[in-house]
Order: sequence, then structure tokens, then C-alpha cells
Amino acid sequence: MKIFGRDWSDIEKAQYKFPLDKPIKPFDGKDYGCDPIGDGTFKMVPSGDVVDFEERNRRLIILD
Repeated sequence: MKIFGRDWSDIEKAQYKFPLDKPIKPFDGKDYGCDPIGDGTFKMVPSGDVVDFEERNRRLIILD
């Protein structure tokens, strides 16, 4: 049985302040994610720059 998508063992860890997920670390200070804005552009994380799809792909590390 899951509670909000988590196992009970995860809930117990959270109660004792253990992190549930691994933190995302930036790669050499570059952007490591993005949020779509809706007009074909993306807001990059953590820089906050708004870029088009091609620039988004250049900035992200795509693992095959």
C-alpha cells in the first residue's frame, strides 16, 4: 500500500528528517532542467533564462 506514492518505510524516514530523494546537483554550473512556458519557449533551471527549443537542447545534458 502506498501513501501519496510512497512506501511506509519512506514515510518513516521522512519523519526522522532523512531525505527521500537524491538531490539534483548542477553540472559545472550549467542548467540541468527546464520548465515549458507554453508558447514554445522554456525557462531554464537554475539560470532562469527563457530560451527556444534548440537552445534548450544545447544546454541540457541528454543521456541516451
